[in-house]
Amino acid sequence: MAALLKSVESKDFVGSNPTLSATPGGPPPGLCGECRHSRLITTARGSVFRLCERSATERVYPRYPALPVLRCPGFEQVDPA
Repeated sequence: MAALLKSVESKDFVGSNPTLSATPGGPPPGLCGECRHSRLITTARGSVFRLCERSATERVYPRYPALPVLRCPGFEQVDPA
């Protein structure tokens, strides 16, 4: 819970609500939609969330960032292939 609060209060991550899912009817993902470190996670109940894979190695990144993310120091564009 402390990490979640930290991500909401952080000036590097700007989002609307950390508990909203990343479903098509949900909020737009912002930078996470085009970041190579972002991965969609679907739960057994069908909820969809965006996982920041940088959170596994760097504690400053929230595991499930509040969407939409408008600023992120770790953003890296997905290579167009």
